Amino acid sequence: MGSPRRSLEDKGQGATGELKDVVVIQGIGTWAPGGLYSAYSTEYPEALGNWLSEEEFEYVMNRINTEIVLRWPCNPCYCFSTICCPFTCGLSTLLVRCICYSEAEEAAINVIREINRSRICQESGVEFSLKFSRCRSWIEVKKLGGHREGSL
Repeated sequence: MGSPRRSLEDKGQGATGELKDVVVIQGIGTWAPGGLYSAYSTEYPEALGNWLSEEEFEYVMNRINTEIVLRWPCNPCYCFSTICCPFTCGLSTLLVRCICYSEAEEAAINVIREINRSRICQESGVEFSLKFSRCRSWIEVKKLGGHREGSL
């Protein structure tokens, strides 16, 4: 098995244009300690092919991003943890990470579970998941099998 960076680059659309079973959606917002981002790209990846329509994809990603942003630490919390970090030997950062960022991460995981049980995912045969590796994260969209009616 290759390194996480290499496996991320290999996913999506191959060199010959064939569709792979996994499409990676990168984080685009503010990065948090532990790898969570405040938002993930809503730009429709061509590698999704006919798995999901652009509207369905945008709806799903907006739901995920909204849940994260609603629980993202406020500016005073972020400033407190950053400014006080040297004086608290990092405990202020740990406190914000444990309380605030973990709430955002849990909310993202829960909304992804709801989305995976929704009509959109059930009919299209896709599954979303939040993945972490070292200090970064991404959302994977997997094709579980079968194709929509009318697809090739």
